[in-house]
Amino acid sequence: MDIDKLKILNQDEVNELYKMLAHLVKTLDKYCIPYLVDCGSLLGTIRHGGLIPWDDDIDICIEEKDVPQVLWLKSIIEGEYQLRYASGKKYLKLKKDNLWIDIFIHKQGVYPQKHRQWRNFVIEEAFPSVKSKFGDIEVSVPKNYKKLLDDWFPKWESIAVVHHSHKSGKSRKSKCLKLELTEELKKPYLPILKPN
Repeated sequence: MDIDKLKILNQDEVNELYKMLAHLVKTLDKYCIPYLVDCGSLLGTIRHGGLIPWDDDIDICIEEKDVPQVLWLKSIIEGEYQLRYASGKKYLKLKKDNLWIDIFIHKQGVYPQKHRQWRNFVIEEAFPSVKSKFGDIEVSVPKNYKKLLDDWFPKWESIAVVHHSHKSGKSRKSKCLKLELTEELKKPYLPILKPN
């Protein structure tokens, strides 16, 4: 399988998405707001070491009690981005043009969105978090990330599943692709710095 055919984002978009994540993580860490990379971004962090080539956003989660502090920091977090509530205030989105980071809100490991409840987790099994690399960005992951990945993505260590594209606005679930995970498919989609 040609990995380039699976890619949704172009290189400039990938560069910008990593820049957004670095800015957000730096701000959350500076102000001691605990967060975890979540969903496909957790899978990307652990299995790929960065953005999964066929992903098109980044997901993190924060505790509900930390939302007021994040909103208080809105002007610092935003910069050239826009921070806003999404889906009836069930989560936040840090956005620039057609790129975004979803900031899911949980209460003690339980998500309010029905479609996300299969990703609920036991808070004591996730915290204290540990650090891992998303490209060259140090991010927080649940201390039990392997158990969560085993629960959320069965066979994640041997099978790559390609099924969703936010960018196109279409779910690919009906055309779900299951591929044997090769070394080529494990490579992260990394930013490339442009010379000044």
